[in-house]
Amino acid sequence: ELPAEVIKRVKALKNLQFANIKHEEEYYHEVHKLDLKYKKLYDENNEKRKQIYLGNYEPTEKECEWKDEGDDIVGEIKKLEIKDKKEGAIKGIPSFWLTVFQNANETLLNGMFEKIDEPIFKHLEDVTISLPEKNTGFIINFHFSPNEFFTNTVLTKEYEMKSDIDPEDPLDFDGPEVSQSKGCKIDWKAGKNTTVKVIKQKVKQKGKGKGGQKFVTKQEKRESFFNFFTPPKIPEDPKTEVSEETQGFITEDIHVGLCIQEKLVPRAVLYFTGEAVEDESEFGDLSDDEEEDDETEEDD
Repeated sequence: ELPAEVIKRVKALKNLQFANIKHEEEYYHEVHKLDLKYKKLYDENNEKRKQIYLGNYEPTEKECEWKDEGDDIVGEIKKLEIKDKKEGAIKGIPSFWLTVFQNANETLLNGMFEKIDEPIFKHLEDVTISLPEKNTGFIINFHFSPNEFFTNTVLTKEYEMKSDIDPEDPLDFDGPEVSQSKGCKIDWKAGKNTTVKVIKQKVKQKGKGKGGQKFVTKQEKRESFFNFFTPPKIPEDPKTEVSEETQGFITEDIHVGLCIQEKLVPRAVLYFTGEAVEDESEFGDLSDDEEEDDETEEDD
């Protein structure tokens, strides 16, 4: 037990802490205003990016000037000229988003992207982010060209965020946090749903009837990126107990959504080339080295 006069001083410190938390709340509101301001600039460049990889716009020689380490510009141009004569010109950057998701699968998507998803992602034309005027969340929009898998042209995943102080526990505020996520209904065409596996089973017949063999079909859940659009429900009451498995799904869903918003969409070209993956792998190796050093010191 602390002496009464010390308890009073601790309460005074909590009032100062609360004052700082109110500053922090205002800080995040101001940051969101900047996000909205610069999003317009990002969107302009990302629209140009889209026109280039779809082949609707051919960048000028000036726009193509970028020297990567180890580039042999003259040699590459000669190879392209020879290839163009043999095969004809390539339009845009084929399978841009498919390659982006393939390369980011392990580092950002927790391995959610499956082989069965790849044919669908050949039709993915763009991934965009929508932000509301108030910092209440974000929406990831997946834009698809007409395809044989579903009729939707846009699939959406919305993340709701709490960005204000909870009056019941004001000192617990630690910045905006995801409070809920919701997907959208995918209008699958017959037999094209990648999230379910249809299993055909023989039915044991009773008696010695001469009727032909009978079968029943049942559906089982199948691993697919498109399960991303049917996320687990996050309890509204934070005190509600959830199973360890459900909590794992919730954590993964939030992690993947934030990674798509903060890393994959802004740096798509670097995931296309694999450079972003290499950077993250190097960082991971560094962490592993540090862990090994720690273990060695403990052994000593």
